Amino acid sequence: MTNRELDQLQQVHELVYESCLRLNAEDWKGYLDLCDPDSFRYRIVNYSPEIRREQCWMDRDFKGLKALFDLLPKHNSDHSPLTRHATVYKVTFDESAGEASAITLLSIYRTQLDGVNSHFESGQTSLFAVGKYEDRIRLGNGTGPARLLGRTVRLDTRQLDIGSHYPF
Repeated sequence: MTNRELDQLQQVHELVYESCLRLNAEDWKGYLDLCDPDSFRYRIVNYSPEIRREQCWMDRDFKGLKALFDLLPKHNSDHSPLTRHATVYKVTFDESAGEASAITLLSIYRTQLDGVNSHFESGQTSLFAVGKYEDRIRLGNGTGPARLLGRTVRLDTRQLDIGSHYPF
């Protein structure tokens, strides 16, 4: 692997992991700063064996996702923090477009802030959802840092508890 390829691979890893850190910190503006405002598209999808087709739970462009983030404080939500654990498994490059595609496996844990019986459940951590990110990334090439062009969250989990309107 050449130094250039290693640099590009590192850009992808840093972008994916930084996006998880910002989402974990509920730093919505910081997350959007990692996205290309002109072309970013965010989707949450899953496959439903019951209806034998893919379902789309969310499909937003940059402006739509920003509007969702702006409304989050007004939602009646479970404020238990979600923690995303991600591992980048596969990265492919399109040299001619200056882009990369990454497949990242994802586990999301929720640590109860309160719960119905706060003296029993407060501080308890449970698995919230599993799936993967399918990211399209514009690589930094000296004109700017790498940016997310698109993220599809492909969930394996189909039953989500309250608070599930938070982006993954």
